[in-house]
Amino acid sequence: MGAEDRTQDVRSVDRAMNQVLLAEQEARDAVEQCRAEAARIRAEAEERARRIAQGAERRIRLAHRIADRAVARAQQRLRGPDSGSGLAIPTREARALLERAVDALVDEILDGPA
Repeated sequence: MGAEDRTQDVRSVDRAMNQVLLAEQEARDAVEQCRAEAARIRAEAEERARRIAQGAERRIRLAHRIADRAVARAQQRLRGPDSGSGLAIPTREARALLERAVDALVDEILDGPA
């Protein structure tokens, strides 16, 4: 094998090594892009989960306020305008009123504010 053949072989090996190194660099770049994309997707998902949790918390607080108001209204109806701060003796009419108030409370909780 002559010097020319060896030079040709060295050039072929150099080209092959350069191709391998280039492919390796492209693979590293692709992996890094995937990592960055995954981090972006995860951050967006975490933010969406935070917003969903905050919305659920707002709805829970609203349901509590609705229930509190409905209970206060029912208590006031049971007391009547002249009964002061104590509850009146439950009569048939008062029990019927209480049942309607409980039904209204359930409707408000399930359906939201009127």
